Amino acid sequence: MWPAATAGALVLGVAIGGAGGDEVTSEDLDVVADERDTLAQQLEEAQDAGQRAQDELSAQQTTIDARAAELDDREAELGERSTALDEREAAVTQTEEAVAAGRVEIGTWTVGVDIQPGTYRTAEAVTSTCYWGIYRSGTNGDDIIQNDIVQGGFPTVTLQEGQDFENGCGVFVKQ
Repeated sequence: MWPAATAGALVLGVAIGGAGGDEVTSEDLDVVADERDTLAQQLEEAQDAGQRAQDELSAQQTTIDARAAELDDREAELGERSTALDEREAAVTQTEEAVAAGRVEIGTWTVGVDIQPGTYRTAEAVTSTCYWGIYRSGTNGDDIIQNDIVQGGFPTVTLQEGQDFENGCGVFVKQ
């Protein structure tokens, strides 16, 4: 409020000094007082507007801070989800590799070298005649451990290290 009073006093001083030694009338004082009051009111309005702007700025900063915190939370959640997804993908890949390692295509395979030991069954039912054989490794098929000519169903074989497996019945899958 003191700037308004200072401004009013300055206007009053100019009015008095500008009178050139003439006598200051009450009308002159009324004009100066009105100008001072107008300036004081304008200053008060400007201060009020400044305070409202400051309040609005504070409210907006609070909103921005809340949204930034929300975004940080979302980013952390996305990081956790991404990590979980990476772990699940690794597990699926491992399972897929295990399944692929547990598949025996048509051909002759050495157990413990080309395929894992274990029990295998055809992935799909045999619908025509086919042959499979288990041989002692290194005998070039001369030492038959077990064999079969299959005419349907789901043939199952149990394979051990040191054996060769001849598959002519489609894809066998490890059980």
